[in-house]
Amino acid sequence: MTVEQYLFLLRAELTGYLSQEELEDILRYYTEYFEEAGPEREREVMMELGSPQRLAEKILGRPTEENMIPAAEPYAYGSQEGDYIPQTGSGMPRWLFILILVAAAIFVGPVLLGLVFGLGLGGLVCVTVGLGLVMGGVGKLSFGGLLYLGGGGLITTAVGLFLLAGALAAVWGAVKLIHWFRCNFVEGGYQDEKAC
Repeated sequence: MTVEQYLFLLRAELTGYLSQEELEDILRYYTEYFEEAGPEREREVMMELGSPQRLAEKILGRPTEENMIPAAEPYAYGSQEGDYIPQTGSGMPRWLFILILVAAAIFVGPVLLGLVFGLGLGGLVCVTVGLGLVMGGVGKLSFGGLLYLGGGGLITTAVGLFLLAGALAAVWGAVKLIHWFRCNFVEGGYQDEKAC
């Protein structure tokens, strides 16, 4: 977000609540504030001031997060791109996230572990049997038998590799789901792309 966009949003938030003179004085003050900071510190100043909505609340003397029960803001400043990112989080505390994680581990964990171990062990057995079929039939059978056993062994090996990939995908998916849940629902939600 550029300084011009920031000041435009601030103007929009303050319009209708202040006289035109007061509005122009405030915008002139923050324009000079940004100019004094310089272009290299624009993002830092925006982070310091907070969103235009929050700054407008401070200017108008409305209750802010410091003196009221915290509620999720509709938008939060994202430092990577410099844009405001809609918050989807409920701002649940960490202890509740940990409690949900423990409950999920108790109820869903055995199913996930069974799936991962079943796919993993099934994959290892299929790979081992498939390679054994390919290697075992190399010198002992006719050409037709070699093709039959070799083809069956290769198919069994491929099924085993597919099962192993499924086990890895289940683990990866569970880790990504926990990470997504933490980033979107714990303590204010997804605020900074680099952090999540």
